[in-house]
Amino acid sequence: MDTWIWIVIAVVVAAVVIAVVVAGMKKKQEHDRQQAAELRDTAGRQKVAVERRDAEARTVEAEAERVRAEADRLEAIAQERRQDVEAQRASYTDRLQKAHELDPDVKHRAE
Repeated sequence: MDTWIWIVIAVVVAAVVIAVVVAGMKKKQEHDRQQAAELRDTAGRQKVAVERRDAEARTVEAEAERVRAEADRLEAIAQERRQDVEAQRASYTDRLQKAHELDPDVKHRAE
């Protein structure tokens, strides 16, 4: 065979190989586009779920802050009442002690 026939065959083979490669690249690009679209769709659904959970978390945080504030208020009230009770207890003990000291019927220990 002549050289020019071999050149034509080589060009045809090269053209076929290039066509196959280009077709494969186009097919891969289409597949990648579909996969990207699916990922975007999934991400969109996740975004909605994440935003809902974020709103729920903020609501719970606000409730926790409200409860903490209420607990602090109640703690202050309890501390105030505890101090009042201690003062009353001290007054009660002092009066009882004075009553015992004044009462001639109460026996006192020798000092």
